[in-house]
Amino acid sequence: MRQGFFRKRRLRQARIWQNPFSALVVLVVAGAVAYRLAEPSHNWSDAFWMTIITLTTVGYGEVHPLGSGGRLVTVLLLLGGVFIVQWAIQRFLQLSNTGYFQRLRLRREQAMLDAVCDHVIICGYGRMGQEVASCMAREEVPVLVIDHQAQRTARAMEQGFYGITGDASLDDVLRKAGLERARSLVAVLGTDADNVYVALSAKALAPRVQIIARAESQEAASKLRRAGANDVVSPFVAGGRVLAAKALHPEAVSFMEVLAGTRYQIERIQLTTSQEEFSRLPGRSLAEVQLGARSGVLVLAINSSRGVQVNPGGQAVLHPGDQLILLGSARQRRAAEALLGLAAARVEVLEDPMDLHDESIQSLS
Repeated sequence: MRQGFFRKRRLRQARIWQNPFSALVVLVVAGAVAYRLAEPSHNWSDAFWMTIITLTTVGYGEVHPLGSGGRLVTVLLLLGGVFIVQWAIQRFLQLSNTGYFQRLRLRREQAMLDAVCDHVIICGYGRMGQEVASCMAREEVPVLVIDHQAQRTARAMEQGFYGITGDASLDDVLRKAGLERARSLVAVLGTDADNVYVALSAKALAPRVQIIARAESQEAASKLRRAGANDVVSPFVAGGRVLAAKALHPEAVSFMEVLAGTRYQIERIQLTTSQEEFSRLPGRSLAEVQLGARSGVLVLAINSSRGVQVNPGGQAVLHPGDQLILLGSARQRRAAEALLGLAAARVEVLEDPMDLHDESIQSLS
């Protein structure tokens, strides 16, 4: 019932434009016919030319001298043109006052947003949100920014991202952003409470979407995880770990910083524990799988319950549940994932330079 009402209203609004346009077409045709009847010396080309220059008040001059009949037609055309122009202006003001043009713009924007899929939604376009968006742009991942400040949204759109101005914790805003079609959602709003609300709303609407949130404290981090965030990042904790890593292992951190400025990243692939899915691999050793040769990735390490094999050779044997640490570009890493197929149970890009170091120490201790 409600959809039918809005459909009828859109049809009425469309007819508002159709009536002045139709009247203008009728006036042009009638004027040309009148010139032909009143001035036999005018052919159809002359008649339409006289009609157009009369209605537009261009006044280039008469094609042929007009008699009394032609002058009468000219006067009637001028009066009819003034009436139709005023009519069209009134219709324009009427549609503008009712918000018709704004609704058209919103429908065009929504149609554009509906075509976006497999994108990353960034809630909050402050300094951290801008950094996340720039990293996604380097990976050629579509980015949609949600921010309650129109200036920030406009800045994001100027930089080539999609943008929505609104409250990211509202279900309607998240639906408009295409949360169900999104790859992941990053909540980097100004307060922990806002990020918790976003995580709650997003998890309720799209349980399968990966949610990464920013937290100012450990207490907020635990609440965000309970709210549904898959991963929580604390800028202060991450910054402290990087500072400690620089003090203890400056060479390793410098290497990670060099990688951060390139298109290469370190990826961790968790192999499945299912024997049936693992058996679909073309072999058991790295040489048999030909992971590096066929995809181009560099196998940095194999992490398992038996320990960590750093820089493993082709004779290294894979087992169910092992973790592969790979280095490569996005294209190379996708090729490696395709080679592993169902044997790759989980894939994760390591953004923190200390993640690999910490987990290796834990596995050896």
